[in-house]
Amino acid sequence: MEPHYRQVYRRWQSSGLTVVTFCQQESIKYATFRYWAKKFEQPDNGVPGFTELRLSRPSIMTSFGPIAVLRVGTQATLHLYELPDPAWLGSLLL
Repeated sequence: MEPHYRQVYRRWQSSGLTVVTFCQQESIKYATFRYWAKKFEQPDNGVPGFTELRLSRPSIMTSFGPIAVLRVGTQATLHLYELPDPAWLGSLLL
């Protein structure tokens, strides 16, 4: 379904119309269009990749909050309260 809405989103971008007018002309619910548009406008729009995580201060280990928060798209968040074993972390990414 996403490719369809991405195509609709691109048509709107090139139309020069307001979202409301475009949705009316295309018979698309405004809320549905905004839901998909928000997904496409986020910097994390499904492009896979990795971000290197480095801890610069050993004292961060004594804090009460997580030392890192890993977000996987909009689907999952992993809070790390201590440094994980690299092999374990790698197995999560497979």
